[in-house]
Amino acid sequence: MLTSILSTLSDFGAAVRDTYVLPGQVALSLLVTHAPGLAAWLNIDGGETPLLMTFLLSLVYWFLVIVLLVYIARFCQSITRYVESLLRTGLYYVSHLLACLKTRTILSLRGLFPRRRRRRAEDDAPPMIEFDKLDMAVLRTVSAKGPGFALAAPDLADRFKLRPSQVQRSLDKLSNSKMLVSVIGNTDGYDNYRLTDYGHAYLAMWLRQSSRA
Repeated sequence: MLTSILSTLSDFGAAVRDTYVLPGQVALSLLVTHAPGLAAWLNIDGGETPLLMTFLLSLVYWFLVIVLLVYIARFCQSITRYVESLLRTGLYYVSHLLACLKTRTILSLRGLFPRRRRRRAEDDAPPMIEFDKLDMAVLRTVSAKGPGFALAAPDLADRFKLRPSQVQRSLDKLSNSKMLVSVIGNTDGYDNYRLTDYGHAYLAMWLRQSSRA
């Protein structure tokens, strides 16, 4: 049994060696066939294969193969990230469009519904809370990051020159009003938040009203 194992290992090692030196042997064979003058100058006659030259040519070949594979892997990774970014952006704009259409439909048909139904719809809506300048600045900053991105209190505190705890109170207020929603992960112990569809619609309405004022 030991002899069989040793024989198998020996055959495996020989196969690995033959596979490794094969590119160098092919390169030398092509050199002798297509460039006999250069082969003669390098003292390669097509008979006994120079082991050192075969080894070096094979080494160069496998190095180039590894470099090519790494480049292909990175290229595929970049393509995947780009496609994922396009999909996220597309989903965000589709959801935003649907939210705007829903809001416009509700506003245009509100007068056609009985008062009881309208009150029930208003009861289902997030409670209206008065927002101060910091709340609106936080809302605009999170919106400016774009779809799929989130910010935490330390990030916003650096922008506004405030303490993270001050900004966190504003984030909690906006989150309770369903303008923001927390996402997985944290920054320096603070939750990350992204803009909701309701928050985007509210911010768009606020900006329109501000431009008319």
